[in-house]
Amino acid sequence: MELSPDWVAGFADGAGCFHVSVQRHPSRAIGYQVLPEFVVVQHRGDVQVLYALKRFFRCGVVRPHQEDRCAYRVRRLECLERICDFFLQHPLKTRKNVEVRRFRKIVLLMKEGRHRTREGLLEIIEIAAQMASANRPALEQIRQELLAR
Repeated sequence: MELSPDWVAGFADGAGCFHVSVQRHPSRAIGYQVLPEFVVVQHRGDVQVLYALKRFFRCGVVRPHQEDRCAYRVRRLECLERICDFFLQHPLKTRKNVEVRRFRKIVLLMKEGRHRTREGLLEIIEIAAQMASANRPALEQIRQELLAR
């Protein structure tokens, strides 16, 4: 299955998700881990389109997701940066256009290693909390913990 850039942009606009979570991770110096990911979930019967996305972006994994669904997930920073650059060249039409820009900013901050500092992590949390897929209560709790240090 060959995918055109315009088709990929339109499909991701409807089915894609740019998500950033922050989780406790005691072995990290800062005590937290930032997990950005680009995800597309489809019914198991349409798994071929997820594999086509994997070939198109040359990265990511396709795995089962819940009962009758599969997910294409990308978590490597280098790949996420490439995906963000693609969506800057082929802009999304919905509010996900703003999401990808916020997501890209977090990816670039992580590439600089800012997620390993208190100030950088606070900046990432502030950006992530503005995203549609954010778990705001969890991010706020971590923000409060960082500010109390």
